Amino acid sequence: MTQTNNNLYQHISQLDQCVDIDQIEQICRQYLHTIGVEFFKYTWQPPIATQADSIAFWTCNEDWIERYNQQNYGQNDPKTRYADNHYLPIFWDVNSIKQQLVKEQTNEVDFWQDSLDMSVAHGVTVPIRGVAGSKGSLCIALDDKINGAKLLPTYEVWTMHLHNRIEYLYGLAQLSAPLSKRELEVLKWSAIGENCEQIAQRLFISNNTVLFHLRNLRTKLNVANKHQLIARALSLRLVEL
Repeated sequence: MTQTNNNLYQHISQLDQCVDIDQIEQICRQYLHTIGVEFFKYTWQPPIATQADSIAFWTCNEDWIERYNQQNYGQNDPKTRYADNHYLPIFWDVNSIKQQLVKEQTNEVDFWQDSLDMSVAHGVTVPIRGVAGSKGSLCIALDDKINGAKLLPTYEVWTMHLHNRIEYLYGLAQLSAPLSKRELEVLKWSAIGENCEQIAQRLFISNNTVLFHLRNLRTKLNVANKHQLIARALSLRLVEL
């Protein structure tokens, strides 16, 4: 796990030096390849109020890319649509795809059937929300021999840093509301791995107060869980390890 983390932090450091989308895409490809991810798709949708264009970059087998473009699945990709409306990651596999086919939803049947036919039938979608109101997702195709659940926190951390770097380039990486001194303290100790009880003892506050601050932090940083919270705090340099 230490080697995995070192590899992650090394590529995050490289990501933080990127000055354009092409460089970000290159580092993303390199990092995901090192952890066994051959095929993926990343999408970023800017806040509605901006004039920025959406971003998408991905890699997959040529037959799937050709089919995807021919059928215009970019406008009707259920995995991307899921990410637009949910905050938590979701795994998809042969069984879940077959369940989608049983529902016979007209605008999804062809997509899921083609996913099976093209052997793109196992993976995970990680939704991300930006602090400025942007949306994004990383869809990773997995070999079903890979323990995707074990690596899920790594996928979430990487997606968060990836998304925040893009927002930074567009001048969007800023908090909607400032953090209080106490919130920063709770955030700092959470980032180094302390649990609620340990933080409460250290700061001489109750566990419920710690949980209250963590809920506020997740709201202000627009994240769904602790992994995303720490990743966003680090990428925004609110804390340092």
